[in-house]
Amino acid sequence: MKLSGISIQYPWLAIFLFAIISAFSIFGSNSEKENRKIKSGRAKADYEFTKSVSREFGPDGSEIILLINHKEKNGDLFEKEASESYKKLIKRIKKIPSVSQVFSFDQIPSYGMGLIRLSLFPDKGASISQRNECRKRALNHPIIVGHLLSSDARTSLIPISLNLKSNEEISNILNLIRKEANKVLNGSKLEAKLTGKIPIDIARREAMKTEKLRFQIIGYVLSAILALIFFRGVVMTLIVTLPPFVGVLWTIGMLGFTNERLNSLSMVIMPIILTMIGFTNAAHIVFQFRRELIIGLGRKEAMTVSMQKLGLPCMLSALTTAAGFASLTVAESNMISDFGRDCAVGTLITFFAVILLLPLLGLLPIPLKVQMESHSIKINSSSWQKFILILIRFVIKNAKWVVSISVVLTIFFGWLTSNLKPDMHLLNQLPDESESGEALKQADKSLGGIQAIRIVTEWESDNDNPIPIIRKIEEIVEQEKLLSRPLSVRGVLDSLPGFGKDLSLRMPLLKKAPQDLINTLYRPDINKAVVITRIQDLGVAQYTPVYERLERKLAELSKSTPGYKFGLAGGAVGWGRYVHRMLNDMALSLAAASIIILVMISIAFRSLRIGLISMIPNLFPLLACAAVLAFFKMPLSLEIVCAFTICLGIAADDAIHFLSRYLSEKKNGLDVNHALEISFIRVGQVLIATTVVLLCGLGSVLFSSLPMYRAFTSVACATLSTALIADLIILPALLKLFDKK
Repeated sequence: MKLSGISIQYPWLAIFLFAIISAFSIFGSNSEKENRKIKSGRAKADYEFTKSVSREFGPDGSEIILLINHKEKNGDLFEKEASESYKKLIKRIKKIPSVSQVFSFDQIPSYGMGLIRLSLFPDKGASISQRNECRKRALNHPIIVGHLLSSDARTSLIPISLNLKSNEEISNILNLIRKEANKVLNGSKLEAKLTGKIPIDIARREAMKTEKLRFQIIGYVLSAILALIFFRGVVMTLIVTLPPFVGVLWTIGMLGFTNERLNSLSMVIMPIILTMIGFTNAAHIVFQFRRELIIGLGRKEAMTVSMQKLGLPCMLSALTTAAGFASLTVAESNMISDFGRDCAVGTLITFFAVILLLPLLGLLPIPLKVQMESHSIKINSSSWQKFILILIRFVIKNAKWVVSISVVLTIFFGWLTSNLKPDMHLLNQLPDESESGEALKQADKSLGGIQAIRIVTEWESDNDNPIPIIRKIEEIVEQEKLLSRPLSVRGVLDSLPGFGKDLSLRMPLLKKAPQDLINTLYRPDINKAVVITRIQDLGVAQYTPVYERLERKLAELSKSTPGYKFGLAGGAVGWGRYVHRMLNDMALSLAAASIIILVMISIAFRSLRIGLISMIPNLFPLLACAAVLAFFKMPLSLEIVCAFTICLGIAADDAIHFLSRYLSEKKNGLDVNHALEISFIRVGQVLIATTVVLLCGLGSVLFSSLPMYRAFTSVACATLSTALIADLIILPALLKLFDKK
């Protein structure tokens, strides 16, 4: 007995299977989940090294940052009103119980002749000349300028550390800091914004959660309205949309048995993919079911014939798409390999849900309204058929020109695509005009960014003097234009009183410097020190070569200075290299998926020629959209590669359904031209209907406040539209020219 016949011949068995699978899915979705272990050896090494450095030197100051900026272009923080508001704000934030440390530049000492300590921040009654002197000292201080204070004295960067209790939520503390800042600075010339790794991560997750729910609802409603129009009734719409929805729920539940949390790609992108694939296959079967009802068959007979005709193509499209997704599992990064695995499993589960539930729904004793329509392929049968027949006959008549132009364009697009570079920006993951995003842009402009990199120096002998070596590391950092001004214990020593250039003579005075600062830079008890620099949000592609050059120069320094070891630490380093490898993985996996689809189609239709014919319609939409990105010098980001992966599966599904119908008509004795015309009418209307529904459902996300969602949607919609043209124009022309049997 075929799988597609279970629901028709044994409906109670199908209901039993539905209940069992649903029960397991509910149990799986409620099971406890753990974070997945890092798969990549390089990523794991980066993570472990950064974690060990954080244990030894504490946070790098990029976790939570309060950025204070003067609103006026020519203003600065040393003005009377601004300085008073600044001091008052610092005091209020320090009084928050969960705040353990607020490190502002006014806490750092400055010295004059001898050991006379000078103020860096003016007192309340300070004169204009005194304020100018404080401003001058701060802007000449090696620790402050470029690190905690911008060169124009308009912007201050204040790292904040928290000591949370077990029942406290970090988001509540951040909201309390915002509330205090708004109270103190209300009506003043200063403004305060929270940024840093933690606020950015919270803002991103909250926005993704909100946008996901909002646009899924909008998308599903729009899709349902269009489905009502195309399928001409509530019942038919439910029949075609319910099985894919159940398939998504089953997938999430079944994956719950892995005891691993679904990553952001699987949680956000995977349901969209599975819904699209399941809806496409269900729509083909429902359209065929309607046609069988129109010619007079009963429900059971109509569903049986429909499943016999389309069950195999749907299974083939599911297997092909799943194989394409499975190619992602070889990727080095966990996010991509897990995403590929989850989508591959989900595609097969969704296919099973469609095959099991769709016949069952079609056989239910509910009223179905099916309008009679002509099935003649004569031009005068209807205005719709007249248009599509003119179109397909034009394609058949000009097949050589269509194929020639499409091949030339595909090659040209492929050449343009070779210039496409993978990249990813932190700002694209934040909502438009978000507080953290605005502060991130301001910090990039005024202070060289907020993402910290720590270059770790370790020496063997307790008697070694690391200061000259640290100076060499600073020189290496200063050679890189994309890195900010380096900060090390040398800067602290340079700010202390003393004569001569030998900073080692000032080592005993380190006790006079803020110990919270010293401990983050210099640990003589474990023979280690760090040099801190920061990067801007210019994209991982910009900084990956920088990290490679730094490591190469540090390796050369290690050879020339025996007894010293060096390393790069910081979330920006590990994440940047991880994302860069991840994007390259996805691009290579996309190419592997294309080859797998070629092989699967060739095996399924027992013809290498058919497999090769299907490749141009599958690759054309991807290369066309990628070429547009390359032409406008837009980066190949994670969400765009995901959109390509989705659309490759949809394009392959559409091609398989068209090829299956075309070969079936040829087996019935029709010649190539008539087989193409029938296939265009029968399959073309389904492809147009499903594509329009998917475009409208996805198109709602174009109004998202998240740039990454807008980029994903725009590329997905453009690729789906181009895929429809490729499957209805290029594929028939190729079949006309090269399918001679």
